[in-house]
Amino acid sequence: MFLILSLGIMTRRFVKPLKGIRRSRLPVIGAIALIGISTSVLSASLQARPLLVKNSVAPEWVSSNPAIAALAAHLKKVGAKMYGAYWCPHCTRQKEMFGAALRDINYVECDPRGENAKPKLCSDAGVKGYPTWDINGKSYVGVQSLEELANASNYKGPRNF
Repeated sequence: MFLILSLGIMTRRFVKPLKGIRRSRLPVIGAIALIGISTSVLSASLQARPLLVKNSVAPEWVSSNPAIAALAAHLKKVGAKMYGAYWCPHCTRQKEMFGAALRDINYVECDPRGENAKPKLCSDAGVKGYPTWDINGKSYVGVQSLEELANASNYKGPRNF
């Protein structure tokens, strides 16, 4: 509010009234211009930020961690499944924990609009939230730490995740 009043005083003092526009409307015109400029700056700053994308790349330390790769291979061996949806930010976070080892995770896309979608498998498994892990016949809903996944699957390998 103070900014709009200040803008109004400045426009009255330093800008000659435009032909056909009353001086009392200049603060309103100034405020509208300020909002427009602010919106443009905000929009530009949001466009410059990196966004989480469908095939985002994990940090190098995740991709090169042999303990994570061993856990992913173990989860595949015991038949663990991760149910999720391409638009789910929690699923993205879970996938990013595995980095390049994600290729070994048995991922089931539940949204029919997603790539390689299998919504029937999700409904048959009783999936109610994303992500959902099915490990040894037991469901785990929500993002699970690598340690929790290791415990749930009886993983005996290195745990320096």
